[in-house]
Amino acid sequence: MQKDTPAIRVNQYPMSPEGKKGLASVIEHLLKENILEPCMSPHNTPILAIKKDEGKFRLVQDLREINKRTIARHPVVPNPYTLLSKIPREHTWFTARDLKDAFWACPLAEECRDWFAFEWEHPDRRRKQQLRWTRLPQGYTESPNIFGQALETLLEQFSPKEGVQILQYVDDLLISGEMEKEVKDVSIRLLNFFGEKGLKVSQSKLQFVETEVTYLGHIIGKGSKRLSPARISGIVSISPPTPKRDIRKLLGLFGYCKHWIDKYTQGVKFLYDKLIDQEPMNWTESDEKQLQDLKEKLSSAPVLSLPDLKKEFDLFVNTGKG
Repeated sequence: MQKDTPAIRVNQYPMSPEGKKGLASVIEHLLKENILEPCMSPHNTPILAIKKDEGKFRLVQDLREINKRTIARHPVVPNPYTLLSKIPREHTWFTARDLKDAFWACPLAEECRDWFAFEWEHPDRRRKQQLRWTRLPQGYTESPNIFGQALETLLEQFSPKEGVQILQYVDDLLISGEMEKEVKDVSIRLLNFFGEKGLKVSQSKLQFVETEVTYLGHIIGKGSKRLSPARISGIVSISPPTPKRDIRKLLGLFGYCKHWIDKYTQGVKFLYDKLIDQEPMNWTESDEKQLQDLKEKLSSAPVLSLPDLKKEFDLFVNTGKG
């Protein structure tokens, strides 16, 4: 946190009775598990009740004001493209998993807890109080970096069989190998290892010893990778951008998929040009046509083969700008 930061106080947003009732059981469970604790903090940021598809509610804390005042560490999270290129093309069997409520496995130092306090009013008892996290909170800008490094250190204690590989991206893991039995054995051993360390795997998202899995928005199979339909449909359904922050969001989404978009640099140039325009931004018919062209290229994205690093290859480098 930046030095001499004054107390951060953001009032609680209005919350519907349904949202309060939905969060009551969630907060009671977190208090029982000592993930939350009562406090009297000089800081306060609001919470939201986000309704999930199955009808339950998720607790989300708006930590934007905290994040603004945080001195960020240099991120050591791996680049997804670099990570996926490490999958040997010979690997046929895969297990993909992500850890359930992973950040809550990391204790939060006592002297840091007050920064993450929020106000809570129980819907039945009508009593207001402040609560704070005792574990690494979700929504905090540094949480992925901190947890990713902690998990990487923990995985150094686990030794997979020769020929079986484990890839890690924050709390998402991919186990791959040529032999089904070996991948299954390592997958089970890793599950038990996590259990011993107090980590839980999300059962609903577990893809256990399959020939094709979804990992980091990509469908991974033997010697190939392609974009998942969910990722493509999510981008294709986006409405035309209005403010410039929508342009930046679009560039981020298309940038993640750039390997599947022919002539990507030329295709997104008009979006970069829009960032130079004065506000309010003028979105033209030509802009809309170019956006639709990008979406069509993404909708017909090819399956990419994983490289065979045992073969010789040519590397082409542009030195036009020195």
